[in-house]
Amino acid sequence: MMTLEPRQAYELLASTYDNVPNPMLALEQRVMIPLLPPLPGAAVIDAAAGTGRWASYCQARSAHTIAADFCFDMLARAPRPAVLADVERLPFPDGAADLTICAFALGYAPACLSELARITRRGGVVLASDMHPDATRRGWTRTFRHGADVIEVAHQRYDLEDLRVIGLKLDCLIEPKFGERERALFARAGKLAMFEEAARLPAIFVARWTKI
Repeated sequence: MMTLEPRQAYELLASTYDNVPNPMLALEQRVMIPLLPPLPGAAVIDAAAGTGRWASYCQARSAHTIAADFCFDMLARAPRPAVLADVERLPFPDGAADLTICAFALGYAPACLSELARITRRGGVVLASDMHPDATRRGWTRTFRHGADVIEVAHQRYDLEDLRVIGLKLDCLIEPKFGERERALFARAGKLAMFEEAARLPAIFVARWTKI
């Protein structure tokens, strides 16, 4: 196993990222979709978008989306418009978004929440997800297979208590476990033997805030 900084890791993983079974993404999607505000006509910024999974989802539902990510190879696969940018220094004016989404990136930039708040209009929504900090403490890592190699993406540890920013009111914090819907993805990834243990405790969290 080799450990790489996020930009390096995702440059390697971009070409296969969307094709690999990922139970965490599946779990996050089924939890986050009910938390989305009305999308038709909404201005949505998918921050640290990767290949623009959420930008694509929102765009297909008549939202005006922008995907932003610091990895060119990932962003090249995202829907347009797309902006090459670091999630901690986003090139958008204050209050630009009705909805700002940041999926599975807080572990790479825990301090970015204030920037997500800045670009969201008053009354707008910030949605974020990540691997659960308790899962990280249990030894879970952010790893992907690249050919014969296993790549671990370097990340920073933080606690849920750190997710407090002036100007954001936490509406809900959901800490879901893997369920039967994810079992099949474990099987497809060749990791079915790990499912029962992985499903015992929360795997991720999804948080929703309102900008006040």
